[in-house]
Amino acid sequence: MIEFLKKYYLHIIGVILFLGLVYLTVYLATPEPDMSELDKYKLEQIDKDINLILENQKKLDKQIEGYKNEISKIDSTIAQVKNQKTVVREYYRDLGEKVDKMKKKEIDSFFHARYNN
Repeated sequence: MIEFLKKYYLHIIGVILFLGLVYLTVYLATPEPDMSELDKYKLEQIDKDINLILENQKKLDKQIEGYKNEISKIDSTIAQVKNQKTVVREYYRDLGEKVDKMKKKEIDSFFHARYNN
């Protein structure tokens, strides 16, 4: 290894110097990002607008949650009405079946009791 370094030390130093020169050239040739005051102001305004939009979105999300709660209450009321409707339908179906099996006198007394109250 030492013989290799002694033999090629000029080449190794040349490569290191060349790489250093390339790095220095690229570093010096690359411009630093320069932002004008106008650009900074525009970015600040955009940030403010984004924050305002996010706040409005949070308010809307809260309103949506309120509406979802109201909708769930309405849905439960609808389900109760459907159940009551089913009970009433079955009650009157049973009454209709009873009327089909009644005699004339029973039918007269049934309707008399029902509509004269």
